[in-house]
Amino acid sequence: MVSKETISLTQLFIIILIFEMGSATVVGIGSEAKQNVWMAILIAGGIGVLYMLMLHYLLSKKQGKNFFEIVEIALGNWIGRAIIFLYIIYFVYISARVLRDFGELIVSTIFIYTPIEIISITIMLTIIYMLKSGIEVVSRTSEIFFPYVFSFTFLVGIFIMLSGELHISYMLPILAEGIKPVFKSIFPDLLTFPFGELIAFAIILPYVTKFKKAKGFAVASVITSTIILVYSAVIQVMTLGYEMKGRANFPLLSAAREVSLLDFIERVDIVVVFVVMYGIIVKICIFFFGALKGLEQISKRPYREYLIPIGALIALVSILITGNFAEHIEEGLNIVPLYIHLPFQFILPLFILVIMIFKTRGKKERSGVEWNG
Repeated sequence: MVSKETISLTQLFIIILIFEMGSATVVGIGSEAKQNVWMAILIAGGIGVLYMLMLHYLLSKKQGKNFFEIVEIALGNWIGRAIIFLYIIYFVYISARVLRDFGELIVSTIFIYTPIEIISITIMLTIIYMLKSGIEVVSRTSEIFFPYVFSFTFLVGIFIMLSGELHISYMLPILAEGIKPVFKSIFPDLLTFPFGELIAFAIILPYVTKFKKAKGFAVASVITSTIILVYSAVIQVMTLGYEMKGRANFPLLSAAREVSLLDFIERVDIVVVFVVMYGIIVKICIFFFGALKGLEQISKRPYREYLIPIGALIALVSILITGNFAEHIEEGLNIVPLYIHLPFQFILPLFILVIMIFKTRGKKERSGVEWNG
């Protein structure tokens, strides 16, 4: 018998917000839109809201069931389990990519003499410990750290402004090359990262205490995260300029290094590292949990039995995934969004939704005929 874990509406709001901020606040997103990146993020955020509504609607077709259970209902045991297995691989792969992002950030900023393998193993052990206690504990921990993550992100921009390093001229001219670069940065990049990654919450939403009200809280969280991502992107462009932002591996970190107040407040890039660290821990937790729940669905055994082997696999894959950070970024920009993210985030869920609509409609029609008879 698997114990039923629950998370509150407030906790849902917070984990979606931290999940969306994750690495997206510090890794340059929407660079192809240049100085109009704020516009691209706003449009992508609007699509993210619609996407979250779609996921909630899909889950409402079989309330109380998570995405994997609905996949099996829609496609049957054999095909359903094959699709679930593909999602397990997908979640493990994305967890490994996010872990590699964090490892590269840490070894290039703080622990420059520490092997990236040590960073990956240490973070993975922390995540295994958190998930062993359940998704409920991850949510409660997020409640504790949320004020720090939110305020630190806000303060970085304030400190840069007070240092006199913000240049509004870097945001101009607006739409100098037309709307095309904006839409080019949205599809598939911004659409899939970070907003398409909300697919992981199709596993989490059934754990919310009040499922119907979860829709409003989830949408509010996506809107809030969009505003924070716009804020972060604007700070990066106004400090570095869009060209330098596009070249920097971690633009917000580079922008934060410009802070110098009263010869006292300096090196606030360490604060940025803290923000990213917890954001990435939450992000890996959610994807890792998704993979574990997939294994639970296929094997009918408690997901905690797979914590250590899958955790070790994620840590290993994060190291072997690419030879260096340049290859990692290249793969993440040119291959992953189009060939991996799009099918798992949009094509398959839409396909499942269409099947569930027809199945539930067919049942209603049959029950109506039986009642009339």
